Amino acid sequence: MRYFLAVAEDLNFGRAAERLGIAQPNLSQQIKSLEEIVGARLFNRTQRSVRLTSAGEHFLEEARQTLAHADTALVAARRAGRGEIGRLAIGYVGSATYTGVLVSILAAFRDDFPDVEIELSEQEMEHQLREIAAGKLDIGFIRPPIELPLGIGSSLLVREELSLALPSRHPLAKLDAVALANLRDEIFITPKHPPNVSFHKHTTDACLAAGFVPRMGPQAAHFVTIVSMVAIGLGVALVPRSCGCLDIPGVCYRPLADRPVYADLSVAFRRSEPSQPAKSFLRYCTTYRNAHPSGPSAA
Repeated sequence: MRYFLAVAEDLNFGRAAERLGIAQPNLSQQIKSLEEIVGARLFNRTQRSVRLTSAGEHFLEEARQTLAHADTALVAARRAGRGEIGRLAIGYVGSATYTGVLVSILAAFRDDFPDVEIELSEQEMEHQLREIAAGKLDIGFIRPPIELPLGIGSSLLVREELSLALPSRHPLAKLDAVALANLRDEIFITPKHPPNVSFHKHTTDACLAAGFVPRMGPQAAHFVTIVSMVAIGLGVALVPRSCGCLDIPGVCYRPLADRPVYADLSVAFRRSEPSQPAKSFLRYCTTYRNAHPSGPSAA
């Protein structure tokens, strides 16, 4: 079909063959084969001229459209193969937005891959991991430690220090830093996690290191709710330092006077990832991590 278009545009087999980079007899044979497929002559040929037949004129426009569609399909396939188009479903825990990590990585990715459709949804970690394993999510932003399903991996993005959230009217709020040992009689509020998962485990481990078993109180799905509970006096909470952006009246944030406690924010993914957009996005996660070392490992 491309050979036909070249001849139809030049109306000269010699010039068309030269432009195509093939021998003229080969070009003539290709046109003859095409006419046999079509079942009609496409050119009237004499020693002096080449003209399109009526069948050739009708075939010309259709051939141009067909090749244009083919070129579009090739470009689309190549772009999809490079991860430049497609769909990317991302889940995240709410605290991922406080750190700025999620926004920074997404902004950089969108600059380079504007045609990838991104679907964002805030979800609890356990639900994210199930959705990734089921192929309904491509990427998850989670807060380890948490048991990962078979075939799911995770990679550290940022490690941030924890702060103590306590009511502004609490006597210890006057201190610049608070020792956990002074909170042994307090009720600790945590996210809705099992005992060995994420901030429930961070809270337990930190208090045990300070010499006491924490009294666990109410739980909530989001840190906004947890901090609000602290503000009304339901207890205290260990929260990511980035929660300081939650300017809720009645609560204050203080660093720990003890040894610092850290929490990770990681990206979860399928180890055998078929999606090119997801593979490209993970490269941006790695770039961010390398450019923003944090926590005790950065020392």
